[in-house]
Amino acid sequence: MVIIAHRLATVIDADRILVMDAGEAKEYDHPFRLLAVNESDEIITQDGFFASMVKATGETTSLSLFKIAKDNFKRNGNRIY
Repeated sequence: MVIIAHRLATVIDADRILVMDAGEAKEYDHPFRLLAVNESDEIITQDGFFASMVKATGETTSLSLFKIAKDNFKRNGNRIY
C-alpha cells in the first residue's frame, strides 16, 4: 500500500517511509531508523529530513511521534542497531 500524506501522524507507524523533497527521494527507511541511530529515548538524528520535520512539530508532539515509531519498530520484531 502506498500512502501519500502531509501529516506525520498518518505515516509514523508505517513499515517504511520515503521522504521526498522537490521531487527527489531524500530518505527511505523505517520511521524509527530515520529518527534514531540506537535505542535512545529521544530523537538523536540531527541532519535528517524526516527528523527535522518531526522536531518541527514541537516538543510534545515530536516525543509522541517518536514513541509511536519506536514502539511499532520493536513490536514488529525489528532489532535496534
